[in-house]
Amino acid sequence: MSDIVIQKLNKKQRDSIRWMYFGNYEITDISAKTGIEVDTLRFFIFGEDGTGKDPTSLYSIKKSMSSTAISCFLADKVSVLDQTCGIALNILNKSLSSLQYRVNEGEELSLDDMKKLSSIVVEMDKIVRLESGLATETIEHMGLTRAEAREVLANDPFAQAVEVEYIEVLPWLKK
Repeated sequence: MSDIVIQKLNKKQRDSIRWMYFGNYEITDISAKTGIEVDTLRFFIFGEDGTGKDPTSLYSIKKSMSSTAISCFLADKVSVLDQTCGIALNILNKSLSSLQYRVNEGEELSLDDMKKLSSIVVEMDKIVRLESGLATETIEHMGLTRAEAREVLANDPFAQAVEVEYIEVLPWLKK
């Protein structure tokens, strides 16, 4: 049997593994998301003997917890992430308000500043769309009929009133 080398993990990595394992991620998925080798994950999750009988192993801890306790653990993590996002949004809001004041006072933005602002708008739009259950990426529609094009435009919350000229493509293919 070959010797298995176990990676040394920092606290952040261990927390990440714990959170994903308690969230019912498969070991291969955890490995793909974290970049940690499967053998190291098995060691951390099932303990040194690989059976999960070690009371400090994640397998043993998860087995001893009720599903409610695991849900509370995951909900607490989500709550911390929500707080962090709130703080980041407050900082962003203050910074953008300051920038708006400077622009109102006559300062002109550089091209780099405008690119950064537009990327913020794009990312915020993606978040809003994700929360609303809408597509987060723009999808190109080719070969639409008039009815399909009208439906796509009618369902797009950001569509503006535009004049659309329909061009018949390959009219000789019509029967």
